Amino acid sequence: MRIWIVLLALLGLGLAQPLRWNGQPEYRAIPGASTAAGAALDRSYTLVYPAQGTPRGTIVFVPGFLGGATNFDALARRLVLAAPGWSVWAWDRRANGLEDRRGFTTADPWAYYQNYKLPDFPFLKDWGLRVHLEDLERVIDQARSGGPVVLAGHSLGASLASLFALYRGEKISGLVLLDGAPRLVPLSREQYLGGSEGSFGRLAGLNELLEGKAPPYINAFGLNPVGFAQAEAQAFMTAQNPQADAPPGWAPFRASRLAAALYRVDERYALSPVFAVSVGQSTGREGINLLSFVVGSLIYTIRGPRGGRVEWRDNGEATDPMEFIGMYASPTTGFSEWFFPYRLSLDISAYDVAMPELKPRPLPFQVLALGAGRGLLPQEGSFRSVGETFPSTRTDIRILPNLTHLDILTSRHGDAVGPIAAYLLGVGR
Repeated sequence: MRIWIVLLALLGLGLAQPLRWNGQPEYRAIPGASTAAGAALDRSYTLVYPAQGTPRGTIVFVPGFLGGATNFDALARRLVLAAPGWSVWAWDRRANGLEDRRGFTTADPWAYYQNYKLPDFPFLKDWGLRVHLEDLERVIDQARSGGPVVLAGHSLGASLASLFALYRGEKISGLVLLDGAPRLVPLSREQYLGGSEGSFGRLAGLNELLEGKAPPYINAFGLNPVGFAQAEAQAFMTAQNPQADAPPGWAPFRASRLAAALYRVDERYALSPVFAVSVGQSTGREGINLLSFVVGSLIYTIRGPRGGRVEWRDNGEATDPMEFIGMYASPTTGFSEWFFPYRLSLDISAYDVAMPELKPRPLPFQVLALGAGRGLLPQEGSFRSVGETFPSTRTDIRILPNLTHLDILTSRHGDAVGPIAAYLLGVGR
């Protein structure tokens, strides 16, 4: 009997979630590069998770494509305890200042964003790579007052963090890449300026953007600010009452708020791997999503409830569904960047054209690269551009199995926390 007690205890330790800091992070505005938008909008933001113990330094996290600072909430709360003395700054790019978040203070946020009018924001066409690198430099300059700074990026944020290492690498003491690399979607000079044809249609180039012939923010393929606002409204209301009936319009079938909010992002049902997270499974009747044959992977759809309504069950997958909903539901800063500047996506994909002064260079510190086994970069070879961008630089590449692209940030077991904490321990030594 004693051996079974020991084995059960060990199993419990293995399944236990890492400790989480339960305080309230500070949301801080930091002046940025000057543009035609004016001083009120020329600033970016950080969610600051304070160091626990004697301060040693700061790790600054950069979100990916369409991502916001709360992408990193689960990771940050575990990391400040796993890496004593290190504070975590989760960055919100300047476009987060354009979001109308007043709907979250109303009685019905969903109704508020049903009537959300899209503004023009013409100055967004100027918010490209150079502006964002200057913003990030100001953030890092403030963070350096508390010791060395390590820069970490997820997905396209890993590309942006890598480009900062080319731009002002002397100001950082480490670089961490989370399921992302310097070049994810490269564009030629011709494609950058004149546009390109993709799998889902044509993508405008810089010339069309500057001439006002293309939206200045991402507004294509079903991705747009209205959709992002409504998704956050759903999460916000779900966190308040997850088992309530989902209002009309949330899903094409009767469902709980939790099921209606999560089936769009769970990897079993999500068409795009960029937005996929493993948070459980619905109880609804399933079928094959025919569009999945276009994207080359088997994706399911929900046809309707087996009983009174579709429910959601936590089956122990990588990410805790209620913790994920909590991250996605902040009245201050959200999981998404609603007005992601189209110029920034172009510039990152053709950075050698947008900023030709950014040249490959060796770094004086080791780069930590973590891939997600079911994400964008599931193999060591997927990080090939790291060696091309940072020649003669030591690189520690690890693949975290059974994680999606978002699980690497939101995993309930903190799979990425240990490697990052160990990396921070070696900074400055």
